[in-house]
Amino acid sequence: MYLFTNFILFILICWIIFFISLPIKISVPANQVDGHASSAPKKTHIGLKVVITTAISLIIMLILIFIKFNLGIIFKQ
Repeated sequence: MYLFTNFILFILICWIIFFISLPIKISVPANQVDGHASSAPKKTHIGLKVVITTAISLIIMLILIFIKFNLGIIFKQ
């Protein structure tokens, strides 16, 4: 159960950080091409964002494991 809980927590942290990082380093081209959205970015850098997101999430999870964060304490009555 502990392994599954950590995995789910890792995935949630990844998603949150990934969505935070999406608008970073986005530039819109000056010359718009017909048929494209005016807000479409030149380059999204998705691969770089996935790698950085995974690394940051892994660091956060290692810190949580090191301090022995127990998610079960929140749900106990």
